[in-house]
Amino acid sequence: MKALKIVPPHSSLVITDREPVEVVKRTKPYLFDNSTLSVIVRFHQRDRLNFLEEALFSLALQNWSDVEPIIVLQNGTDDLEQTVLNILDHQPWRVSPKHKIVTVQIPEGRDGRSVLLNRGIEQATGRYLSFLDDDDCVYQHGYTTLIRQLIESDRALAVGGCRRAQMGYENEHWFIYKKDKFFDWGRTRIDLFTENFVPIHSYVIDRARIGDFDLQFDESFTLLEDYEFLLRLCAAHEPDFTRLETPVCEYRIRLDGSNSIAHTSAASSEVIALQRSSQLMIKERKNNLYGKYFTDEGLSEFMKAPSSLTHLEFGDRAQDGLDEDRRVLLKIVMLMYDFFSHHPQIERRLSKTLHFLWAKHKKLIGNESFKKQS
Repeated sequence: MKALKIVPPHSSLVITDREPVEVVKRTKPYLFDNSTLSVIVRFHQRDRLNFLEEALFSLALQNWSDVEPIIVLQNGTDDLEQTVLNILDHQPWRVSPKHKIVTVQIPEGRDGRSVLLNRGIEQATGRYLSFLDDDDCVYQHGYTTLIRQLIESDRALAVGGCRRAQMGYENEHWFIYKKDKFFDWGRTRIDLFTENFVPIHSYVIDRARIGDFDLQFDESFTLLEDYEFLLRLCAAHEPDFTRLETPVCEYRIRLDGSNSIAHTSAASSEVIALQRSSQLMIKERKNNLYGKYFTDEGLSEFMKAPSSLTHLEFGDRAQDGLDEDRRVLLKIVMLMYDFFSHHPQIERRLSKTLHFLWAKHKKLIGNESFKKQS
């Protein structure tokens, strides 16, 4: 493996509203002299221990062995801490990890997802930083792929591909019956500012290169906090999308609607209402970021009005905009995925019918071509 290059802290300020003396106080050089990857896993429901075990199993299998798992528990008890410790101890780690279990008290009725991530960041000692929800997983080569990309480049974060896995519940067990490339539509930073195609566990951050970026999640967000964080991070630092074609992780959707995001029609009305509220907050945050980080007048106008069809220079590269028609098409595709996930037999029949019609069409074209040649 290529030797790790120690890169000094970013010399220029990304956010300019702090005094330089504050920046000096916030500098922690000892964070940057290691190859440790700190992985923050938040956990807030005891009935999800089976999911947590699978997530930690995926960490134990990582080719990048210098891993610091930080499991942050919402209102954890001594009994829960011991249970999580037992799960950690029973994983097939390549090297015994420097794990941490952190308990955070969250008042009843308050969503603590952003708070849990922030408390985890405070405990992280690794140069590299990533996040993993307790119901997802990272592929064995995932972190090695992304960290190597960071070593070879000068970027602050590297992004990899992500597969979407649809899960069903049967005979008291969860099973994955279908995987797809749902997130493959996005390719650029402009795409990211249109819709999120980068799940929270599909990238790694190099903390030696983020300068004075405020590495905190906005605790006012009850949903979409990962997207808000990513918008700010990618506005301040150009992401490395080189490894988008390499799936490094899996985003799991449970078809009973029990995910925190409304992926299916089975989602609760409360989740849908929270998601709509968060989307309005995201829209406002985008408007603020346009003015702060994007000085090009043409790009700013494009970002504010995504229905315009323009070809713009972004980061010295020409990128195609995503117009309103494509946004509508994306939503239609999501609805189709939702419908066929509940009716796989219809999907198979439709697929066979389309293949039959296409074969028949090709045959007719071939016959017409033969007649013309005759």
